[in-house]
Amino acid sequence: MRIPYYESTIHRQIREKRENRKERIRNDLELYGGEVLQSDEMKQAYDQKHHKWSTLGEHTMRVAMSSVMICYALKKLHIKVNVPLVIIGSLCHDLGMLDRGKFASLKESNMEHPKESVSVAKELLRDLPEEAESIIERHMWPLGETGAPDSLEGAIVSVADKYNAVKDIVKGSEVKGTGVKNYVLDEKAKILEKVK
Repeated sequence: MRIPYYESTIHRQIREKRENRKERIRNDLELYGGEVLQSDEMKQAYDQKHHKWSTLGEHTMRVAMSSVMICYALKKLHIKVNVPLVIIGSLCHDLGMLDRGKFASLKESNMEHPKESVSVAKELLRDLPEEAESIIERHMWPLGETGAPDSLEGAIVSVADKYNAVKDIVKGSEVKGTGVKNYVLDEKAKILEKVK
């Protein structure tokens, strides 16, 4: 016989707070990154393998969500962050990796894709701010050739990218096929549904 689960008030409040935060992130991504989310490039990103087990699109969404969560945490500390720049930078940071065949090696891909990503972002967004270009171009630091991020927003995207890349590589193999809920895939479906 199964004992029914009774959710305590505190657990319900935590769950509701988490759901509200997810909804707020989705709204911000749609508001500031709708053009990128609707692009053919982003659709292609979900078909290209990345970091062993995920796709480029899944990784990009994880980076964007992590970046926005960092922004929210910093805002609680009264640190000003330009959320639209972070969203644009995080959504475009790896789009230069589409069609990896254009790179001779993984090393070349790691070094060259930030510049390619800036080119893709310029095609997608007519008025790409210079600050967003810098975020995209410098996100690979310390591996890239362009130097360290030159803004708080750039540092946020770079850190979120490294965190999620490590998580993809180390934990990804444990998650795939285990039946563990894939938050990113659920969020991708919700976001893409809303921007259609």
